[in-house]
Amino acid sequence: MDVNLSIDEQEMWERRKQRLETLIGANPSQQQHDPARRSQNMDPLLYLAAKEGDVDKFIKALEDHCAREGVSLPVTLEQLSPSGNTLLHVVAGTDDILRALIDFVPDHLISRENSSGETPLHIAARAGKAGKAGAVELLFSRANPRVCDISRNSPLHEAVRNRHYDVIRQLTSKDPYLLFLVNREGKTPGGVAVETGDLNVLKLLLEVLLAVLPEVSPEVSPEAPVWSETGFVGITGLCVHHKMIKFLLDLDMLTEMWNKMPVLLLLIDEEKRNPLHLAAYTNYLDGVKFMIEKLPLSALKQDREGYLPIHVACEMDHVRIVEELQQLWPDPTEFRDGRGENILHVSVRYGCISTVRYILKSPQFAHLINARNIHFKTPLHLVTLHWQPSVLLLLARDGRVDLKMVDADNMTALDVAEEGIEEIDAPLRKRLTRIILASAGTPRSRELVIIERSSQSLKRKRKPPALDRLKEERDTRMLVATLVAGMTFASSIQVPGGYNSSDRDAGIAILLHKAMYNVFVMCNCIAMYSSIIALVILLWTQIDDPYVLQDALSKSRLTLLVALAAMLLAFMAGVYVSVTKLAWLAIVVLVLGSVALFIILSFYLLLYIPLGSKHPLVRRFTDLIIVVGISMSGSSRTANGDAGLSRIRAKSMPVGPLHELPPFRFG
Repeated sequence: MDVNLSIDEQEMWERRKQRLETLIGANPSQQQHDPARRSQNMDPLLYLAAKEGDVDKFIKALEDHCAREGVSLPVTLEQLSPSGNTLLHVVAGTDDILRALIDFVPDHLISRENSSGETPLHIAARAGKAGKAGAVELLFSRANPRVCDISRNSPLHEAVRNRHYDVIRQLTSKDPYLLFLVNREGKTPGGVAVETGDLNVLKLLLEVLLAVLPEVSPEVSPEAPVWSETGFVGITGLCVHHKMIKFLLDLDMLTEMWNKMPVLLLLIDEEKRNPLHLAAYTNYLDGVKFMIEKLPLSALKQDREGYLPIHVACEMDHVRIVEELQQLWPDPTEFRDGRGENILHVSVRYGCISTVRYILKSPQFAHLINARNIHFKTPLHLVTLHWQPSVLLLLARDGRVDLKMVDADNMTALDVAEEGIEEIDAPLRKRLTRIILASAGTPRSRELVIIERSSQSLKRKRKPPALDRLKEERDTRMLVATLVAGMTFASSIQVPGGYNSSDRDAGIAILLHKAMYNVFVMCNCIAMYSSIIALVILLWTQIDDPYVLQDALSKSRLTLLVALAAMLLAFMAGVYVSVTKLAWLAIVVLVLGSVALFIILSFYLLLYIPLGSKHPLVRRFTDLIIVVGISMSGSSRTANGDAGLSRIRAKSMPVGPLHELPPFRFG
């Protein structure tokens, strides 16, 4: 706003102030017994007039309100809206009304907080009311700019978030300390600037930082010491915690930071992670290349738990990042974390198929395949321990993997699998893990076998599922078996084509000499008898013994499956023999029935084929079935996350919704 006002404008402002002054001069006794002191609710009409922004209309509404309610201006200024806003909060987003009213507002209302903890200065900064006679300038001279709302956001946070450059300049020029206030999310205004993605805001804040921190040298070497998180790291907030995500997605911001204040790219967070850790985490290849070029030694910096950036890339299955980072050191065995694990250990732990495949195909990583961590566990032990059948299939079929190696507990990978399967009805991915190890020829530890044979007390009897679950499965199977028996009995009475009614062949099926009719009869009988046998076996489950129930369910499975398959064939044969004179329809019936039978038999193979066979030809076939089983079990990278991704989420802080990245947490 131009401060060089004309004489007419000056007179107009004087008249406005005089009108407001008359509202102060109420009878003192009236002020003492003012009814408004018993009701602090703001007049809705006055609220609307303030929101409109017309200063003359607002003053008129104020005069009408004071006259109608018999209250004075000071009392009116104390009234609150439902969200705890005073009139000063409401008019903070306008310049003219605030300019007219500011001289009549007592000091305690200047920094009064609403229900969200916001002062009028927060609202003015968010609205971008800059200028020499703007709302920010008028409020700043009397307000405490360091007051934060319930989210611990300062007025500068609001100005930065809304990209109001002039307001940012005003606030930082008057109080540079605002740059270092941290909100509840751990962000300073600089961190908020990074998240906005506005390069101009970042440049502006960097200029202010350089001005208020002259001791920061614009030149920095990779060996320069990184200040502690209680020093520069804590007060800038530009690179600490998890707020580098968005600036890492913008190469221009990285370049600007390097040019203006390169020390920012050397900072670490409370977990001792540097920007390269996060670039690897977010799969930001351009950012990784940039930082490798500028600060190559940052790739060799470990976080608090010993993770290098390459470990982070392996954990997240970012192969291209691994390719870039592994070139920085000639010997990949040097890439070890705090547990003594190499990049293959980390990859198999978190089920990263692409990274594991890349490592196995690269000759320079051959000596990592059977390497041990501090607990003497090889990658084969770890992939078994974390139940990653999809990755285990890659390792177990690699001839370089030593299946006989034991860990510190003298256990092979198969021993680890046996130890981890505690239930009889274990999850499919656990059983697949054991099957893959057995089919690869993984032996048991000789020492453990001798101990188990010599001491029966050491044998571990696997626990059956819960009794309620077994009863539910029993009830389901009995219902299915009963339905099959009923349907096959009904179809044996109402046979396709019907019966002869002549005296000589009375009661004989008309289609008796048709081949497909014979198939119908045989399959119908098989389905009937198999379902009844299954029902008889399931009668033993009336005993409330989980081991008996489990055994009965196991024995009834095959007969029930045979009954279902036979019923399918009986139906197909019965329909076929009825429509055999219409060739195309008969062919369609056969094709549909054959497809259904093939699907059913494929699932039966998963249950009964000897997947543990060591024969090469059988293994080639069973590997395909195992892959199907893996897809059915959900044993992908997300399934792995039981241990891995939950650990990432454990101590994380939320990030903005723009990219919906998972929280940044390692170790």
